[in-house]
Amino acid sequence: MTPSRRHFLKAAGSLSAVLPGARAPLALSLAGLGTLAAHRAEAADTSGYRALVCLFMLGGSDSHNWLVPTDAAGYAEYARARAELAWPAARLQGIRSSLQGAGRSFGMPQELAPLRSWYDNGRLAMLANVGPLVRPLSKAEYQNGGSAVPAKLFSHNDQQSTWQSLAPEGATSGWGGRMGDLLMSANGNPIFTAVSAAGNAVFLTGSSVTQYQVGADGPISVAALGRNWLLGSSTATPALQRAVRSAGNNDFQSEYARIVQRSLDTTATLRTAIAGTGIPALTPGIASDSLAKQLRMVAQMIAAGSGLGMRRQVFMVTIGGFDSHSDQMRSQPVLMGRVAQSVDWFMGALSGAGLLHSTTLFSASDFGRTLASNGDGSDHGWGSHHFIAGGAVRGGDIYGRFPVTALGTDTDVGSGRLLPTTSVTQYAATLGRWMGLSTSELGTVLPNLSNFSNTQLGFV
Repeated sequence: MTPSRRHFLKAAGSLSAVLPGARAPLALSLAGLGTLAAHRAEAADTSGYRALVCLFMLGGSDSHNWLVPTDAAGYAEYARARAELAWPAARLQGIRSSLQGAGRSFGMPQELAPLRSWYDNGRLAMLANVGPLVRPLSKAEYQNGGSAVPAKLFSHNDQQSTWQSLAPEGATSGWGGRMGDLLMSANGNPIFTAVSAAGNAVFLTGSSVTQYQVGADGPISVAALGRNWLLGSSTATPALQRAVRSAGNNDFQSEYARIVQRSLDTTATLRTAIAGTGIPALTPGIASDSLAKQLRMVAQMIAAGSGLGMRRQVFMVTIGGFDSHSDQMRSQPVLMGRVAQSVDWFMGALSGAGLLHSTTLFSASDFGRTLASNGDGSDHGWGSHHFIAGGAVRGGDIYGRFPVTALGTDTDVGSGRLLPTTSVTQYAATLGRWMGLSTSELGTVLPNLSNFSNTQLGFV
């Protein structure tokens, strides 16, 4: 269903409130026409081309060590709370910040130097202490429980789903997919509206849009259909081709055949489109890195966007290994380096292709982790710090409210688990506005949006 049709039906349905006795929802009245006109005026702005890329760090990233207070009082609190998990001050590189108040200073580990360079160049921003919230919440309200407390906190599966869909595990759509529902009609090839380079993801699932999955090396094809010799026979491949294209004898077979045929058609289209994009090869140090390979595939698809008639696309890539209950200080620097180098290559490749201003990448994860150490790592938390990168980003600053990095504060709900001061809903709304969604459309994508007064965080 196109956005304009959806707006029309949504507005038409609202006429029952204007005309309670009217049985026909499309009754032509001045009030009804006014409502329809207002909704049409609220349609998404899909001029130009824009791509939104979600980088999801699976396992729950300990972001306390990605963004560290370096002023004397702040670092002392941080070091006391973190104990052996505290990043050595000598290995932190200072960054500027004008939004966190006088006297505060911050640093990033040396391993994140490539991201720091983009930060210094105004193309990367940090967002402090963001996490799932139904509405703004105090520590006392959290302790009292109730419906205002997000469901199933600290659970990997549920919080991955909540970050991606704003509901626990079992959600049938994600906010990236719901954006796609409203934006896909602007695209010449709607099938490429929501694209995952990391397998099936609830983030990209919508009611109309169907996420398109690609591999790190390109479209995922039915390998057997391209072979001249199969199962020891030269006739097996043609027989298989006829079988998979057959409509079958029931609805299940027909739907399967439809999906396979779509895969065959789109594979050919996409392979041709990305072949001549000119996106460079990965540098030797990251040539075999799974995240870097995913990001290169996304860069190729972004570069192919104009040729495919695309105006709005939503992508997802992932990297695992962040569930750092143990051995954190050995594994975390490696993960930081992988993310920083892969994102640096991605940004550089898009900049070289003249596409950086059209792309915004943002990070996400299951949850933050505890400030307190468990002796060798950190446990499941809540709020965390994330970064946003791209040509349209108002970088070089830390948005949101950076917490006091100490135990027992108003934002500590136990062992240094941070009560978020910015919600995923606000994070998503700011990104959605950049994608061109109107206020009313954002309300459809983000059901709890009206609970938050600030829905434009300013980082893009």
